[in-house]
Amino acid sequence: FSQLLPRSATGERMNPYTSMWTGVTPGDGPQEFHLILMDNGRTKVLCDPIGRQALACIRCGSCMNICPVYQHTSGHAYGSVYPGPIGAILTPQLTQGLDEHDPVHTLPFASSLCGACGEVCPVKIDIPTILIHMRARTVDVKRNLVPDVWDLAMGVATPVMSNSTLWKAAGTGTKATRLFAKKGSIGALPFPASLWTRARDLPVAPKETFRQWWKRTHKDSDANAPRTDRPATGLPLASEHGMTTSTTQKEA
Repeated sequence: FSQLLPRSATGERMNPYTSMWTGVTPGDGPQEFHLILMDNGRTKVLCDPIGRQALACIRCGSCMNICPVYQHTSGHAYGSVYPGPIGAILTPQLTQGLDEHDPVHTLPFASSLCGACGEVCPVKIDIPTILIHMRARTVDVKRNLVPDVWDLAMGVATPVMSNSTLWKAAGTGTKATRLFAKKGSIGALPFPASLWTRARDLPVAPKETFRQWWKRTHKDSDANAPRTDRPATGLPLASEHGMTTSTTQKEA
């Protein structure tokens, strides 16, 4: 790993320094050698056939460099010495069973599941799969518990995000948060949003939604765009009898 670590972390050919332990050595070497192994929950992680991959991390930081969530939140938001995607899967496993209400158990949900971290990992840790595994385990644990603020918020968000009309209305309603903005960010909001703003600032909602921006800036291009019942993608089209053809639809 003496070459794998620096190349994955900073693009260098070798580390600026490398520490090596050789044990007791006559002459100028150490006369005594004491090796202390700290478990800190790692044996519990080894018992998980899926999550144990995280222990192979060499702490190069490549997953953090590529993670869009980490780029916006930075390392302090993870509340652990292991930030980024690797921290989102390793910290909850190391602290499992200590407190089911500990915020670290929500870290696996701090991911867009884009898969970039798994692609760049030099030791091939399947971080996206472990994230899904950790999410499922958290849901199973909380299934028999009294719903908390997070559960209630997600219960409200589910019908809103699955209904286009409600989603548009919610996007318009977020403009009201601009009343609480100061110097480009929101420092305090009423409960339950105060649970977020008491620890970090909230970006100000834009003056217009993406749909509004697109309609305003692409009005002419949308008007001249060809209208078809099916997109001309070149992909197989389903026939009326369940068969597929490779015909590409074209405008006459």
